[in-house]
Amino acid sequence: MKPSFVNLGIVAAVLAAGATPPAQASANSHGRACIARVLHSEELPFAPYQYWLVKVNLEITPPDGRAYEVSLHDNLPWQAPPPRRGQVFRVFCDPDNPADLRFIH
Repeated sequence: MKPSFVNLGIVAAVLAAGATPPAQASANSHGRACIARVLHSEELPFAPYQYWLVKVNLEITPPDGRAYEVSLHDNLPWQAPPPRRGQVFRVFCDPDNPADLRFIH
């Protein structure tokens, strides 16, 4: 599976808010509402000043239940805590295009 790159700043905002309402199927231009669970997260060295450099592996579970994994690698503002293993949040996803994730906030 090819890694995809998504802005983790939105992930941090969602995780910091602690909002994890249940996902519901939706047919809109963003895709379907899916559940994202952090499988692995690590902080890497050499981040720009006032940022974390984070690598995260997510398990994305669409409403049909066929889970797949996505890797993200991006800078995250230092004010937000880095994602932690086991955290769960919602994203709009398209299983036919795994790199297309949009975070629900």
